[in-house]
Amino acid sequence: MTLKTMCVRWCVWMALVLPALAQGQGGGAEPATKVAEPAVRRVVMSDAGRQALAGAKELAASMRGLRGPERQQAIEKAAAAYDKLIAEFSGEPVVAAAAAFAAAELWRQQGSLALAEQDFLTAARLDGDRYAQRGLLGAADMQRRQKRYDDAMATYQKAAAIEPGSARAQDARLWQARLLQDSERLDQAIVAFQACLESASPGAQVIEACNFLALAWVQKGDFDAAERAIEHAEQSVAGLGDEDPIVLERLRKSLESMSARKSLQRARDKKAEAAKDAVGFDQERSGG
Repeated sequence: MTLKTMCVRWCVWMALVLPALAQGQGGGAEPATKVAEPAVRRVVMSDAGRQALAGAKELAASMRGLRGPERQQAIEKAAAAYDKLIAEFSGEPVVAAAAAFAAAELWRQQGSLALAEQDFLTAARLDGDRYAQRGLLGAADMQRRQKRYDDAMATYQKAAAIEPGSARAQDARLWQARLLQDSERLDQAIVAFQACLESASPGAQVIEACNFLALAWVQKGDFDAAERAIEHAEQSVAGLGDEDPIVLERLRKSLESMSARKSLQRARDKKAEAAKDAVGFDQERSGG
């Protein structure tokens, strides 16, 4: 058991046991109420819905090994079959939503971004418990790829608001920051990347957030700030000494491959070369 896991379990124990002990003290206090476990939703489909989805899945499987136009046609056929189920099972949202999400993924592969976007949104609307965040994140990606950046920003915001501590929410926040950077709102992007770093879970998420933050600082020309962001990523991994050695090795490789390292080095080399050229030019003008 890692130190991190032990700490989490200790915090959970404290949160559950201490209130009960407090209530148990002092005379006629009511006994502590049992903490309810979060309900786990069991997805129930009709036999007809399950069979229909299986049939569409078989069509999707038929595209394996195909190339070029044949593959495109097979994807279109499978996606259309899933789309047909959305209408046929309109009275059974769990089936219709599953069909919509599967169709969206196929249209995305095929390159029909608008169709994929609509199916992602349909899945999110029909079955919010399973597809709200996934569907919104997929729709935002399609909007971004269609260069509808304002729509994408708004949809990423909605996705990030659902389960803010999830990995998908973190992805949504990073994409918002990247869109700000791409639209030349660099100062806002840096603030957004910093917020992403603060919400990142230890490990890969911290490294990714630090990398994007460092790249933004390089673009702004603050090389020291960029270096501090890279160092923060290194220190965060060093603080995970009790983690699984395999996980740590993977994280170390991620640190080494941070694109911000090369970007920072190139920027510094370019600045040094420019300074050297400037000195040479001044000497030439002065006859030195």
